[in-house]
Amino acid sequence: IEKREQALLFLNRRGYAPLTLCRGCGHRFACTICDAWLVDHRFRQRLVCHHCGFSMPRPHICPHCSAEESLVAVGPGVERLQEEAAALFPEARTMVLSSDLITSIETMRSELAEIAEGRVDIIIGTQLVAKGHNFPRLNLVGVVDADLGLSNGDPRAAERTWQLLNQVIGRAGREQGRGVGYLQTHQPDHPVMKALIACDREAFYDSEIDLREKTLYPPFGRLASLIISAGDRPSAEGLGRRLVALAPRDERVVVLGPAEAPLAVIKGRYRFRILVKSARGFDLSDYLRNWLAVCPKPTGNQKLEVDVDPQSFL
Repeated sequence: IEKREQALLFLNRRGYAPLTLCRGCGHRFACTICDAWLVDHRFRQRLVCHHCGFSMPRPHICPHCSAEESLVAVGPGVERLQEEAAALFPEARTMVLSSDLITSIETMRSELAEIAEGRVDIIIGTQLVAKGHNFPRLNLVGVVDADLGLSNGDPRAAERTWQLLNQVIGRAGREQGRGVGYLQTHQPDHPVMKALIACDREAFYDSEIDLREKTLYPPFGRLASLIISAGDRPSAEGLGRRLVALAPRDERVVVLGPAEAPLAVIKGRYRFRILVKSARGFDLSDYLRNWLAVCPKPTGNQKLEVDVDPQSFL
């Protein structure tokens, strides 16, 4: 700021805080139809579910114990980062770039132009700022909670975290000056963090590809995900168990589950997942066709989704 350059604070979490709770009784605000906490959005003055869109006004009294002034926001989001940055650097001009705050393409273009022209000192953003933007005066990037993407149950979590953080740190020093990146992490010895600090893409690749080969995850193996959902838990779990019981036996295939999906309830529907692993050269699609041909079809409010080579593990 003193050198009239720009800084970027990156946090891949929208809103003000991911959780609101009562200090008096411990009540946590959760979505009524999803297995998820409501995210505090201060700009909108609402608590919002990021999975189904449910929202409610941010209350001033705990609905569980009726305590006043007892509700606290737990954890950081980009809106909270802006609040803290403004308190630490009151003379600096800040701007939040987040998908839920941008109302149109024109608004986004206008805000990016302000940054490019140097009318913003501290940019605070989600993954919206990671790709495709060139900020000539930006020479420092600080990544808050860099571990966020490493603990979501996705076999590609390390790869995706590496890609995202490498891209966002690469926003610094693209035109003038020397780019510097800071990572806030609880896992400094994680291969992703060590490779980023060393700027060593090959080290990360070698570590990740060795782990994938040992566990037969892509590209050395194939995956298929079967998501069973229903309006009640026993119905979803029951169909999942019947499917697994009828799975053809093949030593080249491993069938895991059924287990509750990481997001066990979305929009009032209970979700169970079966994960199928096979060798790379195995015809997994043909196996699934033969398997499902002899299985009972979903009835009533049951639903079966089959995803070969899944990109999402929620």
